[in-house]
Amino acid sequence: QFLLGESDLGQNRAEASQRALAELNPCVVVETHTGELSEAFLSSFQVVVLTESPLEEQLRVGDFCHAKGICFIVADTKGLAGQLFCDFGEHFVIDDPAEGDPVSAVVQHISQGNPGVVTCTGTGDSPGHLFSDGDLVTFSGVQGMTELNSQEPVPVHVLDAFRLEIGDTSSFSPYHCGGLVSQVQRPQECSHEPLCQALEEPKIRVESPEDLPRSLSLHIAFQALHAFRREQGRLPRPRAPADAERVLELARSLGAQQGPLDEDIVRAFTSVSAGDLCPVAAVVGALAAQEVLK
Repeated sequence: QFLLGESDLGQNRAEASQRALAELNPCVVVETHTGELSEAFLSSFQVVVLTESPLEEQLRVGDFCHAKGICFIVADTKGLAGQLFCDFGEHFVIDDPAEGDPVSAVVQHISQGNPGVVTCTGTGDSPGHLFSDGDLVTFSGVQGMTELNSQEPVPVHVLDAFRLEIGDTSSFSPYHCGGLVSQVQRPQECSHEPLCQALEEPKIRVESPEDLPRSLSLHIAFQALHAFRREQGRLPRPRAPADAERVLELARSLGAQQGPLDEDIVRAFTSVSAGDLCPVAAVVGALAAQEVLK
């Protein structure tokens, strides 16, 4: 915990951290609350983030926040593993779906036809365009086929790295030269599931299919750890084979319907789950903070 020192041992962590935390940004009001997380208290927030919370509390607070339209985040670390869950409600608008600058390309030629075919080259390091099927685009600076310059955004169909199909251009003036075709990014609305549903049917995104068993096993291991803590009143002892086997038994029962379980991952996770590491907490905390900003 970066904000505490040895002199703070024995004190409430929130109260001991408040002064140092408030100094990081004088424009932000930082207050502490040491009472129950009641519905009356939670209802005053736009975003609620839970850390180190029992699963029962996560479910209770998550259901309340989802019903009230309050964004809800769970962030936690156990040893070398971390978890992050976000529920931004049923009508969350993403203003910048691509999370970057719009794609554009230089027009070389536009055919008259139905559909019309746009031949273009890239504007950056790529020799070709970077559009995808279904992207909405507008045209500017086109000479000859000037009707395109005032047209509403139209979807494109990618033929290859240099050609795009657009709508009917057969009635337009012949293309002469010039022009820029630019992507139009429109806000998207998405719906998030509450935690109770996400636990039953996890949707885990991974870089490659080979990573799925590991990620799914960690997802189940976190649930099994909560079950172990309810049963034993404590976290598993470090490197204690008996505790690791009990967590594994709980993981087997919880993950029976969710897919293959990597038992070595569960054992390794359990063996270090009682420890907290600053670098892991910093990474997961940074990710959670970015989700709060969204």
